Amino acid sequence: MSRPRPRVVLIGVHGHGRVHLEGLLERERDGVLELCGVADRRDPELADHEFDTDPVRLLEKLHPDIAVISTPIHTHLEIAEAALRVGAHLLLEKPPVTSVADHSRLLAAATNAGRHCQVGFQAFGSSAVDQLIAKVRGGEFGEVERVAMSGCWRRGYEYYSRSPWAGKRRLDGVTVADGVLTNPFAHGVALALRLAGEYVRSVMAEPYRAYDIETDDTACARITTDGASVTLAATLCAEWESEPYVRVFGTRGTATIWYTEDRLLSITAAGEDEQVGHRVALIDDLIGHLDDDPARDVLRCPLRSTRAFTEVLEAIQRGPAPRAIPVDHLRVGERGRTVPGIEDAVARAVATGRVFSELDGLSWV
Repeated sequence: MSRPRPRVVLIGVHGHGRVHLEGLLERERDGVLELCGVADRRDPELADHEFDTDPVRLLEKLHPDIAVISTPIHTHLEIAEAALRVGAHLLLEKPPVTSVADHSRLLAAATNAGRHCQVGFQAFGSSAVDQLIAKVRGGEFGEVERVAMSGCWRRGYEYYSRSPWAGKRRLDGVTVADGVLTNPFAHGVALALRLAGEYVRSVMAEPYRAYDIETDDTACARITTDGASVTLAATLCAEWESEPYVRVFGTRGTATIWYTEDRLLSITAAGEDEQVGHRVALIDDLIGHLDDDPARDVLRCPLRSTRAFTEVLEAIQRGPAPRAIPVDHLRVGERGRTVPGIEDAVARAVATGRVFSELDGLSWV
């Protein structure tokens, strides 16, 4: 006897929530699920779908099988716990929570409820990521000595005016963590950590800001784990954008994955091998495992697997406040700010494992 299609509630339909909404509506048309309700502070004007501005009230009324939560980071814990209380499984956007204590609290709540919690690090739905993890664990690149992530995007003034919490470390006394490594490039950070080791031992971060914001828009970090070390370098102030990537440095080869493109390049003594993968949507992965034991961590990105990321996020938040990059080292335009030469600095950090302050020629550090 086939399982009835799961009833789903979407909480948060603007920003990235719009992507979730479109995907859920498509699956509803295909008979995969039933979108039984939507919650948001602003009415999305969806006909034939229950709507409420209060997500907890909607959850308690509908008791869905799945809650998809795509709200500001600092609201995740309260809404997720409310969903678990009414028996829902979770697809929780990244980052899941803003502290290790909250991570443990949410994991305990999900365990006690006997429910899955899938975290929205979309890269883990990629078959190219599967291939890379298998190659690393199979020893194809020898001993992995270091893993690095590069991110060079450009965001304008409107990016930091998009919501009250944008560009904030804290809001009304609550941790927000809208930094360059902890939010826009969080996917790459989580992937680098999964490739490097299971446990984080130390985090040394250097946050900077070109914009007049509270958090960082340009940052680097060096992380030691129980396995390989990790170097992170990223900016939202690039003059030339490029696809973010994670690179593995092994004793017998290297691998680079452009995780937004599901593209993997492996280089060993045997030559170069390039693969382009496909992607499984995390909502489909969750639906496919609803009847499986959550304790087995059968999902592609279960909450338990994101603890290392949360440890890094917390360390960055507890670390030094971002240093302002002097204006005479910036290009300031009508649409935004850029840091000349930042792309080269990011590339050198990735290649050498050095943080910005250890690189020659960066007069703004």
